Amino acid sequence: MSSKPTLEIGSQYFAEIGKITHGGHFLAHIEGCVVFVRGAMTGEQAQVLITHKRQKVYFGVAQMIMKGSPDRVEPSCSASSVCGGCDFQFVSFQHQIVLKTMVLKDSLQRFAQLDSRRVDELVGAGVLPIGDASGLRWRGRARFHWDGSWHMHEYRSDHMVETMNCTTVTSQVGEKLAQLERAEGLEPGEYTFAQGAVGVSVVGPNGFKSGPETVVREFAGIEWETGPRDFWQSNAALLPLVDESMQASGAFARGGHWWDLYAGVGVFTEVIARNIGSNGTVTSVEGNRATSEAARKKFAHYSEGSGASIGVITSSVERFVANVRKTHSTPDGVFLDPPRSGAGLAVCTELRELEPNWILYLACDPVALARDARELCSDGTFELIALTAWDAFPMTHHFESLAVFRNTKVS
Repeated sequence: MSSKPTLEIGSQYFAEIGKITHGGHFLAHIEGCVVFVRGAMTGEQAQVLITHKRQKVYFGVAQMIMKGSPDRVEPSCSASSVCGGCDFQFVSFQHQIVLKTMVLKDSLQRFAQLDSRRVDELVGAGVLPIGDASGLRWRGRARFHWDGSWHMHEYRSDHMVETMNCTTVTSQVGEKLAQLERAEGLEPGEYTFAQGAVGVSVVGPNGFKSGPETVVREFAGIEWETGPRDFWQSNAALLPLVDESMQASGAFARGGHWWDLYAGVGVFTEVIARNIGSNGTVTSVEGNRATSEAARKKFAHYSEGSGASIGVITSSVERFVANVRKTHSTPDGVFLDPPRSGAGLAVCTELRELEPNWILYLACDPVALARDARELCSDGTFELIALTAWDAFPMTHHFESLAVFRNTKVS
């Protein structure tokens, strides 16, 4: 009986690079083994260093490109090949859009189990670009490690790589990095940078603070005040686009009742409240106590104007939906913006059984979205009727999607 083929960790092998896969890897077959490769793209030939093995699959990184793609470009950052912050800098901006569209379509076919014709109808023009064609200077929130110079984590590693000039952070964040680099006595450790309307706020080890105490941002004519470590979309240009797509979905009726799950500080809670009007109600659910309290404070007097009534609940989404029938009536609609891992089976099952009229699902991972879509639509209660995707994170394999699910009983 012949033994299964193996590769040696730490050795290099010649590879012809195949299609893109989820996670920004490209598929290669080396000596009978499946290898997921970073740093090379479809159609290229490369020397690949095998870095590790997970279950039956090997992972590697391209060390030398022997035959390049016409879509290959020179990265703007010398650390991009190892830094975890921007793994697509070697791909032209236009081709990044093509690759992300391929991943989105493949995810919907394989994990949501939609046929190719329906996927083409949903995806339409593909992942939509945001900002200019450089794909740079968009990241308004980032973490760096100081140890005599600025570092970021290597790709999916605890190891650090020096970042002399990060080209994806905004110019203002870049200037703040340079300013602190010139300062004396900066302690080693992790520093969070967050750009607001009046400057860049920085927090670090042992109570270090620089810049404004809080981060003030404006969205949809409303001023939002958060802590530097509170979650906010790193690409601020995404928010008005999501707002516009939510309004265009046809999901909102005046006087409706909605839930906002994984609500954070309540940015999309406000979008919902604005669309359902003064007779409507929104229940905002967030598991982080400090963030939830910030939302509660923000919306304490919201209904005194022309807005909907907003209630803020501090709870994990899983606990809330599991107990909801005891305390809440079925909402007209649910908006959810889960973490990268998705909402998961338990939450999707509860939502499907509750049968709201609409579910709007904002996702940063296409496979997690597709898996949850399959569960939501598994018994015919819901239909995925629209999907819009944006390249909110240029130079990385990530993108954002908004999926619209309608209850099939709704005409």
